[in-house]
Amino acid sequence: MRVFEEKQSFNQWWIVFIAIGCAGIPIAFIIDDLLAGETSEITVELIIALVIIIISMMLFKLSLHTKIDQNGIKTWWEPFHFLEKEFPWKDLQKVYIRNYQPIQEYGGWGIRGIVKIKAFNVSGNKGIQLVNSNGKFLIGTQKGSEAELVIKKYSL
Repeated sequence: MRVFEEKQSFNQWWIVFIAIGCAGIPIAFIIDDLLAGETSEITVELIIALVIIIISMMLFKLSLHTKIDQNGIKTWWEPFHFLEKEFPWKDLQKVYIRNYQPIQEYGGWGIRGIVKIKAFNVSGNKGIQLVNSNGKFLIGTQKGSEAELVIKKYSL
């Protein structure tokens, strides 16, 4: 029995850079206010900095899981398991690995899409394209060739 499993996280350097920059701005204002002896606005700036840090930590904790086995293809976001999607082989009309343009086709990365064309993706431009009677669903992958081997085994 062959199984494909992948876990991807939002850990790209540019996301880290943006998160540090966004948290750094209110922190710089806090330091400036402390040095100037003005403490009246520090509470608001501290709350803004904490909110940015908490959101950033949640983003870095978020991970996309994909599992392909004899039952089909399953994908979910950790820690949000209610966003789980399961695609049994019998319900899939077509499954293949493809290159895609995340910004042009889906507006970026994350939980994307509208009505019949949807995607779960974290980074890169390779994905597992699923087609069924409900439309199209793309799962981003960093292991396209490995996924393709397992897909070929079960989708025949």
